Amino acid sequence: MPMSAAVVDKEVAELRGVHRLAAAVLVQAIEDVRSGSARKRSEALHWIEDPSEAQFSFVFCCRLLNRNPEQVRRFLREQDSPAAIFARVALGSRNIDFPT
Repeated sequence: MPMSAAVVDKEVAELRGVHRLAAAVLVQAIEDVRSGSARKRSEALHWIEDPSEAQFSFVFCCRLLNRNPEQVRRFLREQDSPAAIFARVALGSRNIDFPT
């Protein structure tokens, strides 16, 4: 079940510091994949598939948000809605069954 914008806004406000930045980086990549220019889409896909564990890599962001990067990649391949992806990946809502 999709989350309402109010619930997402509340949970985003609860994120702090580096966690909030990691969530924002992850969301931007998802938005670029879904609706960015060809160049942005390509760069975002490369970032998501890159196995690097450097600061603010996909793997780093996922782990900082207590998510398994491989499971998140599989999940992203199956999704249609950037809002649903954000809610599940970045926020890890208790109301949504998302693999950790």
